[in-house]
Amino acid sequence: MSDHAVQIKSEQSKDGSFTDPSGKPSVMNTAFVLSCLTQNEETKELKNIKSNAVRYLISQKNKAWKFSLNTAENYFILSVLAEFDKEMIDGEAIAKILTELVSLESKEGGPYYSDNKNKKIDRITNAAIARFLSALGVELPNLEPFQNLLNTTEKIKKAFRLKGIEIAKESPKTIGFRRRPTAGNPAPAADAAVDQTEQVMMSAIREAAKKRFAKLAPEFREYAQGGIEKTIRGNRDKQMSLMSYYMKQALGKKAKKIPDELVAEMGLANIFFWTAFIIYDDFWDEDEAADPHILPTANLYARNYVDLFSSILPEKTGFRAFYHTLMDDLDGANTWETIHCRTKVEGSVFTIPEVLPDYGKYENKYRPASGHILGPVAMLVRLGYGVDSPEVKNLISYFKNYLIAMQLNDDAHDWEEDMARGHLSTVVVLLLNGLKASGWRSPTIDLRADIETLRKVFWFNTIKKYAEIVKVHTKASRKALRALDILEDPKPLLRFITITEETALDAEREQEKSADFLKNYKA
Repeated sequence: MSDHAVQIKSEQSKDGSFTDPSGKPSVMNTAFVLSCLTQNEETKELKNIKSNAVRYLISQKNKAWKFSLNTAENYFILSVLAEFDKEMIDGEAIAKILTELVSLESKEGGPYYSDNKNKKIDRITNAAIARFLSALGVELPNLEPFQNLLNTTEKIKKAFRLKGIEIAKESPKTIGFRRRPTAGNPAPAADAAVDQTEQVMMSAIREAAKKRFAKLAPEFREYAQGGIEKTIRGNRDKQMSLMSYYMKQALGKKAKKIPDELVAEMGLANIFFWTAFIIYDDFWDEDEAADPHILPTANLYARNYVDLFSSILPEKTGFRAFYHTLMDDLDGANTWETIHCRTKVEGSVFTIPEVLPDYGKYENKYRPASGHILGPVAMLVRLGYGVDSPEVKNLISYFKNYLIAMQLNDDAHDWEEDMARGHLSTVVVLLLNGLKASGWRSPTIDLRADIETLRKVFWFNTIKKYAEIVKVHTKASRKALRALDILEDPKPLLRFITITEETALDAEREQEKSADFLKNYKA
């Protein structure tokens, strides 16, 4: 155990509490220490200290989830628990907490009174409420002026000292632990090496793009460069630019024969693929935001990824034929979608087709995104695995299933926008089937007047069905990845399954919380 962990452990009581300056167990001081420690990198010792602190705090609440009669103190403690693990505050608890919160509103959405007797609005109470709601993923515009009043340890101590609540003096509690990496808090040296290699690869990709665009007319070059930078910045998990890099990392020593320069070229080609796809998709969808000025840029991107993947390997490997079949299927899927997955919307009136599109096993959700697999498949073929080998088939199954799940997540996020455009996405079809099952008989839906009905069907029917489909496909993706025993370290690829699965699980958990909330909420 580190010296710092020993110091903190020595100051923690057996019941998990930390004391106030007078030496008495204090929920506020325990929450303050937990808040400080939650920002530090996890260790076994730290995990035990935090778990014991949480156990103490939970033991001090009443049935209404109150820890203190002081509203600011109470919501600060709730915020710390929610930041530690928001799942411990379930739907029933949220209902009880929000019932009290509504009673403190000075107006809908805040700001809030510090109590119901004096009807005073104070900054610290609203800062604590804002921090709690933010931990649950809720941001209220009326609370924005209070957002940063409790975002550092010194601000917390000063704020509550002004309210007569003394927090323990400074100690080594928050010093000496490596911080979790964030945008404003770089990763420690051990992790920085991983980030550095990614940065080196990203620099190589950008340099390859610069060379590719060097002879373009200045205005065209600006559009081309701006488009790929937009894709890079918008893709937070970096798979659009670094999937071939992650594949090389997963292969380990086997991939030493694949030069980094080629990996960078495949990374750039994948960015070209996705950027062109996004631009074309806006036009197929008749999106008002579709910009005719960038259509030639999409053609530039398409030519470049076609050039690379049609010539990256010798004809005898079969990869070129594989590539052309994949692209034929991709274009076929896009054609099917534009023919069968559209309906008429006039004003706010959405027409329900007599026959809804049958997505079957969701192959047509994979195919438009299937260009994403080209770099990793080319790497296996270059290493001697045939396009029909079990290794390549398992790799394709890994990609296909998590990409289907990822597309379903996107459809769940965009269902209202899709309906407004007349797009019969996977989730819109699930919702319409659920609506019919609920007794809906009208051939049309008014997207304004009937929106609450649609949202109820989505939230209490569709979301569970969509999440189950996602879980089936992430399970299949994980199974295919396990079967790829040629990988030395599958973790770089496994994380994309996890990210995709967690999105659906989060939606499912929120739905369950909402159901509990409605049972317990008293308006």
